[in-house]
Amino acid sequence: MERVALAHVVNDEIRRVADRFDLRADQHAVGWLCGCGCRKLVNATLAEYDAHGGRVFATGHPVGSRVAATAEFERQRESAVVPEHLDEELRRKLTDDLAQRLERDALARRLGRLLTNGES
Repeated sequence: MERVALAHVVNDEIRRVADRFDLRADQHAVGWLCGCGCRKLVNATLAEYDAHGGRVFATGHPVGSRVAATAEFERQRESAVVPEHLDEELRRKLTDDLAQRLERDALARRLGRLLTNGES
């Protein structure tokens, strides 16, 4: 269950980072961790992420043992116990990696708009 909780915590932090950028919620896919904790990246827009309550999954997931872990996390989602099970160093690394990717993508889109519009 801790891998599922970690994915949700990292994704929630990425969502907060995304708020810093001028992104339309229905455009520009963002990389999220699969909600089953498998650590696969799932591309979804902010609108898709929000519409699913922060639960984004790779196609066909959760599978195998991830089904039970995902169900257990959902059962305990609001529990204060969940954050205690997180590997804090790994959470920081995953959040930083995904935040940097989001920032690079956002900056590249802005640069593309500037070049397309002929602005300087």
